[in-house]
Amino acid sequence: MTRYLLYFLTGVATATVILFFRGYVSVPHNVYSDVALLAGMVLFSTASWVTLFRIKIGTLLALFCSLAMVPWLVRAGLRVWDAAADVPQVLQVVHAVMAALVFFTLVVSSRYVFSRGSWGSGTAAPGPVLKVLLTLLPMAVLAGWLLVQNKL
Repeated sequence: MTRYLLYFLTGVATATVILFFRGYVSVPHNVYSDVALLAGMVLFSTASWVTLFRIKIGTLLALFCSLAMVPWLVRAGLRVWDAAADVPQVLQVVHAVMAALVFFTLVVSSRYVFSRGSWGSGTAAPGPVLKVLLTLLPMAVLAGWLLVQNKL
């Protein structure tokens, strides 16, 4: 259950930050932000959902998604933390929080992917009713994303 929430939160935060800066600050598109946006969308819409039913597949997908976010974080970090750049402190805080979320997702996913005995460990899976409710949330967001992706 906690893996679901971690993956969902990391994916939503990544997608929200990228879309916010594209829409309101007019940061131009580049391959790094496009890949990170897609990885964030897959992380919270698919990987979190699959983790509820198949831990191995969901965790492996989450590992790939979080690895895909790293180049964007590094590139953004080089700009945000540059001493010569006059960047508001709030951007540094946002970057630090995003980096921490992605790092924590990487660590958790790596633990479950590369450790032999860890597949059964962790928190218990939610009941069937909660699984259905938690499945509806990422599916609704994914459907909304598919409707507006060409407009972004």
